[in-house]
Amino acid sequence: MPTKPLDPIFVLDSAETFWPIDVKSVEEVPATLVTSNGDDGGAVNLASLPSDGGRMNFPPKPEEAEKRLRPNLGKVGYRREVEGGGLTWVQYWLWYLYNPKLVIVTGDHEGDWEFVQVAYAGETPVCMTCSQHHAGGARMWWNVEQSADGRPIVYVARGSHANYFRPVHQIPWVGDVGDAKGERLDDVEWKDFGDWATWAGRWGNSMGEGRSPQSPGCQLERWNDPHVFHSKARIEL
Repeated sequence: MPTKPLDPIFVLDSAETFWPIDVKSVEEVPATLVTSNGDDGGAVNLASLPSDGGRMNFPPKPEEAEKRLRPNLGKVGYRREVEGGGLTWVQYWLWYLYNPKLVIVTGDHEGDWEFVQVAYAGETPVCMTCSQHHAGGARMWWNVEQSADGRPIVYVARGSHANYFRPVHQIPWVGDVGDAKGERLDDVEWKDFGDWATWAGRWGNSMGEGRSPQSPGCQLERWNDPHVFHSKARIEL
């Protein structure tokens, strides 16, 4: 990892209900496991998730659980480094208990994994990518807004938790809003991933069009080929 990684600052919308939170929250909610054949697998234990997958099932009113857990488990994320395309990519993944954003017939699902990544050539940052629904946004480093100490600033859309390079208002194809008037998370605690990062199951019990997310390590290009994900992202001006 570069000697001094420029950890991003995340700015929330003023009406955001859910914050990034430690994955231990799934045990504390508590979530139960639905096995791959649909049976009740008991309480979720991150240290012993079944190798054949399944899905987590959260109790009703996740916003109440999140509010209860936030003081001890909030403002936590997961950081990793991966090589790709001749660059070193430092990825920052955030876990949210719920995605309440409804886009026509999709969205509004249990669990939400989002991330941003910064590419380095040696110690020099080159470009950055932000996850946005099923796609992403990209900018060269010189066009990324930065704090006084050089950290990139990311604007989080209300409900969907999609990440943008600027405050947003009614993005046409998804209706995302991020007014940048909410909490400024400049002190996220970045932790290492555990074995749960590549679990074959789904982080939530929502199915159909608004399915709960797969584990970060099962999200193909986002995890294994960051340079490919960046190359396919929409260039944001």
